[in-house]
Amino acid sequence: MRISFFTTSLCLGLVALAPCLRAQSTPEPITLNEAIRQALAKNYSIKAQGFGTNATRADLAAEWGAFHPGFRGTYTHSEDGSPQSSDPFTGNRPPSSIVESDTFSLGVGGIAPWGMSYQVSGYSQNQRGTFNAFADNYFSFAGLEITQPLLKGFGFDANLVSVRLARASHGVSQWQYKQTVMNIVTSVIYAYLELDFAHKNLEIAIRSRDLASGLLKENEKRFEAGSLSAADVTSARTRVATREEAILIATRSVKVSANFLKGLISDDNTTALLDRNLAIAKPAPLPDHVPNPAFEFAAALERRPDYQQAKLNVRRADVNRRYRRNQLMPQVNLVGSLGYNGLDNHVSKSQLQVLDRDSRSYSLGAVVSVPLTFAAERGRYRSATFNLQQAEMNLAAVEQDIVVALGNAASQINTAKQRVEVTTYSLGLAEQNLDAEVKKLRAGTGSTFFVLAQQEILAGAEISAYRAETDLQRALADYNLQRGMTLDEHGITIEGDTDMRY
Repeated sequence: MRISFFTTSLCLGLVALAPCLRAQSTPEPITLNEAIRQALAKNYSIKAQGFGTNATRADLAAEWGAFHPGFRGTYTHSEDGSPQSSDPFTGNRPPSSIVESDTFSLGVGGIAPWGMSYQVSGYSQNQRGTFNAFADNYFSFAGLEITQPLLKGFGFDANLVSVRLARASHGVSQWQYKQTVMNIVTSVIYAYLELDFAHKNLEIAIRSRDLASGLLKENEKRFEAGSLSAADVTSARTRVATREEAILIATRSVKVSANFLKGLISDDNTTALLDRNLAIAKPAPLPDHVPNPAFEFAAALERRPDYQQAKLNVRRADVNRRYRRNQLMPQVNLVGSLGYNGLDNHVSKSQLQVLDRDSRSYSLGAVVSVPLTFAAERGRYRSATFNLQQAEMNLAAVEQDIVVALGNAASQINTAKQRVEVTTYSLGLAEQNLDAEVKKLRAGTGSTFFVLAQQEILAGAEISAYRAETDLQRALADYNLQRGMTLDEHGITIEGDTDMRY
């Protein structure tokens, strides 16, 4: 028999791929820390919130940009022809009077954070026409012009309102980012624990089915020997079928839990995500913690993102209220200018006269503007005051919610620890009872019904015991979340706005 080169190559390729195929079908189990690391790197909610934080940082920079000075340059050419009146004696109309001008200017100006607007500029204008036989005539000026509000529009409260609001919004976004990271990390812990519990539930269901199958085989042998009734065999066979159904339900629970965890730690948004195998290691117990809400409440306020966001909302409302209070004042602006003039037939000589500061020009005055009523301003101020009071009440409500949440989380830990003790003790009793019923059945003094019932009681006790262990771990994770310590407990630091280290 001859083997072609293609067949040989195919066989060698399959042999080479075999380790890869085995690795794909049975991936290395990931630890809880590795699952958290993948979530930090790939989770869409974290990425989306990171972009939001970057956007608010850009908004803050844009608001500060309003106080950066700006450059302005202009050039204009104009021609103005004015018709002359007719001669009253001859009726002849002389030629029109024409004035031409070329103006160019350069300047730098802006607004100061306390409200003063300024303009440092210089310009030269060449005005000529029939009045001077179109000879060049350059007028130049250079100087400073300012407008300083004295009441309305004066001070940092009135002029930095946009910056302060943007800074508060950026702070809120930063805390929202931290809250998102904390929530995702906690969700990963929950999902990891639930997947582990689903696997344990499946193991218990299989073991319970195997116990029923073993009892069925034993009953069939005893029935054949004539020492057991057919009803006992039928009862055991029925329980085997029922526990097969439990295995199917537990298997689906494993798939659902695995898909949920994969969605948290992966950025794959195709159906390939569903086909990816996910194996997890047995979760290491979270560090035990003795809750003390009264002692930990103050520190929790400083670390809780929702509380810090509520504080920033109060700050935003106060910034707006102070701005609206300033707007109740009349508009009184101090205006002034100081500069120097130059005049010559040559533009350079005209500008040199400005530099020599021989011809000074200055002005000083005030502009007053008072509305007949302040109805609009008073309404906006009252609205801002109510908004501040509302924000303060919301802050107090968040404080109360944190008190309740800490208390509930602490109670949950204490209850879960007690459940672990009770369910562990119950599991031991269930194992003893099943062993006793099996011995009685084999001795001829028991019944299949009681053995099957004790098997189910044992399976339920195993599930309850592991459920209690899982709930204790969830309670510890929840208490870390409520006191704002989720990231610290897992060694996660957020540097800058959205840069994380783990």
